[in-house]
Amino acid sequence: MDKGLRRMAGVALLVAGFALAGWLVFGAPHDWDGEARWARMALGLGATGAISGSARLIFWQPEEERTWQPEDEHATEPGTDRI
Repeated sequence: MDKGLRRMAGVALLVAGFALAGWLVFGAPHDWDGEARWARMALGLGATGAISGSARLIFWQPEEERTWQPEDEHATEPGTDRI
């Protein structure tokens, strides 16, 4: 998947997760009692999962770039400036 398309999908998922969470907090489901409160909890967990999953789409990194292997014994991690 193209990097730009992946990031746009991640932002769309983030907005949808925030919208669902906002509806659950400020919207109609406050009067849900009994069995419906389990549905509200499941929707809340789904919104949390959507928000967390969107970060994976926005800041995606291929598997081969995730681990850093030193090329020699005197190499330092990228981004560190040791002299």
